[in-house]
Amino acid sequence: MRCLNTHELATRKVSNIYKTQKILQLKDIYNLEVSKFMCKYTNSQLLATFNNYFKLITDEFIRIMQDKPKLGNLLYQKHVQTQVRKC
Repeated sequence: MRCLNTHELATRKVSNIYKTQKILQLKDIYNLEVSKFMCKYTNSQLLATFNNYFKLITDEFIRIMQDKPKLGNLLYQKHVQTQVRKC
């Protein structure tokens, strides 16, 4: 359950409900899972699939950035404008 009301009093009430029920909010669960993943990654406790996970992403980003001038030329080509007859 997540409160979409941004009113401070309502937000405080919802936070108190989570505290009394001793459950984590969605954002806290997400942060916990990311932290657990990173801990396992740094200690090499994940499957072999994740061994070069961040290296592969970095290499792909560098390749894309090196090709950026080529991509820019494709994306921003000048287009010929024609006169359209008005009826």
